[in-house]
Amino acid sequence: MVGWSKHEPVPRKVNAVSLRQLVRSTLVAVSAPLAKNPRIKGYVGRILGRHFPGVYARLQGTLRQSDPTHSLSTVWHARPDLSSAASSLHPVLADPCLLKLERPDHLDVELLQTRSSTRDDHLEPVVEMSQMQQNAASVCFVVPLQSGGKDALDRSLQSVLRQTAPDWELLLCGPEDSDVGTWLEVDWRVRRFVSNSEDTGARLLTRAVVQATTRFIGLLSPGDILDDDLIKLMSAKVRELPAADVIYTDEANREADQTIRRPFYKPDWSPEHQHSVNMLGRFVAVRKALVLQSASPESKSDEAAEYELMLSITRRAQNIAHIDEPLYIRATASQQPVGGFFSEPALNEARAALENDVRHENDHARASIATTAAGHRSLHALWPVPADVPITLLILSGMHRRELPGKGVVTLATNFVRSIIEKSSAEQYKIIVVDDGVVDDDLRALLAAHGHSTHTCPKSEPFSFARKANFASSLVSSGIVFLLNDDLEVISPDWIQELAGQAARPAVGAVGCRLLFGDGSLQHAGIGVGFHGSAGHMFHRAAVDGLEYAGFASIDRNYSAVTGAVMAYRKEVFDQVGGFDEQFRTDYNDLDFCLKCVARGLRIVYTPSATLYHFHNSSLKREHDSSPELKAFLARWSHVVKRDPYFSKNFQTQSAELPLIAP
Repeated sequence: MVGWSKHEPVPRKVNAVSLRQLVRSTLVAVSAPLAKNPRIKGYVGRILGRHFPGVYARLQGTLRQSDPTHSLSTVWHARPDLSSAASSLHPVLADPCLLKLERPDHLDVELLQTRSSTRDDHLEPVVEMSQMQQNAASVCFVVPLQSGGKDALDRSLQSVLRQTAPDWELLLCGPEDSDVGTWLEVDWRVRRFVSNSEDTGARLLTRAVVQATTRFIGLLSPGDILDDDLIKLMSAKVRELPAADVIYTDEANREADQTIRRPFYKPDWSPEHQHSVNMLGRFVAVRKALVLQSASPESKSDEAAEYELMLSITRRAQNIAHIDEPLYIRATASQQPVGGFFSEPALNEARAALENDVRHENDHARASIATTAAGHRSLHALWPVPADVPITLLILSGMHRRELPGKGVVTLATNFVRSIIEKSSAEQYKIIVVDDGVVDDDLRALLAAHGHSTHTCPKSEPFSFARKANFASSLVSSGIVFLLNDDLEVISPDWIQELAGQAARPAVGAVGCRLLFGDGSLQHAGIGVGFHGSAGHMFHRAAVDGLEYAGFASIDRNYSAVTGAVMAYRKEVFDQVGGFDEQFRTDYNDLDFCLKCVARGLRIVYTPSATLYHFHNSSLKREHDSSPELKAFLARWSHVVKRDPYFSKNFQTQSAELPLIAP
């Protein structure tokens, strides 16, 4: 510091650098001789950690920056009389920060780039039980010992000890003769639970929960690993939603070459998605009280039993939270596709579990097994249509004509009505074609012959889809309404039953279907809000091959919005939300309608079980993102545009065609 008077302030930057260098050199000098005497080293570490945890953590971080091979402690957080033994038995655990272990997300740079949280470079010390219980998100990890092996178990348990928040405990569960190595001597939070050999997976969870002292409990399979910040991010989520009963994370797979690939970026809680596949997957933390109230699953296979238990828990949970970070890494060589699809051995039991679950809502509901175009196995809930509920199909038409492949030039409304009458398996429905004052004679005759009718909407300039949709809906007093474009053609015979069954459910606001272009590619499979800066169709122009990301276009699931080209809703819902806002003349009226439903606590459902052709833009040339309507939409729904709960932050948002990451 030559050149400065001792009375003058030292520049902060120079002072900090000099002080840091001094501390580092002092620590290295002190720790070097301590390294030769583990007993004294452990004693010093325990004293610092027990009485000065903040100082201890900072000294550890500073020391590691200087030389990662140095450390002030052994396993100081283990039982004091076992610290030296634990250090000698588990040299890799000699440093509580486990510096010799690879951070899970460093296995793949791509996953690291998705992380948005700021990481600390040290473990927070835990001294006593009361300190662990301070955190509202304390977690008990239940580890079944019947599978894996020593290496797999070590990898999983090491990832627990690496947690940057201390609020965890670990139950090693298996028969009395199960080999747990020396893990019980490593940390007081690692305990043993003796179970029957038949108790595995979810069944084991319902048995071991009585031993948990934490607020949450979840499964960790041997070989799988947790991200270092799992509990820290759970704590943040609980602070955001204190009443959360279930918290689940995204996940990925660790391949044979140790790279992490095939991430499953999940939506926020989506009941219809869970009815199709095991969307929750891992990691799932369930409030202990909820597990205590749950019966042990009846399914024999672990996969189906876990699905059965999650259906039961989520049906009774009040609040379900999602952390959209891949925090659970599965160790698997399985080629099971991303998305929670079922393996063949678990399929029948999973179907039975779903059927039992949906019957809590409706005694006549059923469940079936479905297969995507790619051969992936999922489930499908079949919801009955009440016999006394009328179904009205409102077809908005301007009597446009167009050439269709193999049919020549046709009136679109006539082609659609004929396909409904000839191909639909439903028997009880009424068609009303809402025209602009002109109706083709052959269409009028076709409708009359089958007991259907037309109704003229007073024409206005400029054209307003919202106004015409409101007028059409006013023609219906009750029941289920289908709002339909006229440039459609039926593909699925049971499309009316599928849409009406979903729309009849009290928790559902609106239902949409899968629409295909004339060439067979996808036109509509749900709408992502926030896509293209406002909203956009998912998988637009993708092939219908079931290979889209996580099978999202091939299963029932929830979205924030579906297109008004085919939309089913109860008339009472239409009245409750005030119909279509007519300030959205041609654009965003369907999205606004759906989001108003969501704001009232109703879900939007997409189902590919109802599939139609949509000869897009035949009935109306829409002016996408016209400035006044775009501004009005963004002003009203900016919070959803910022974060659509069904559209992961990890998805592309500007792609013109395939908006999601590659499968």
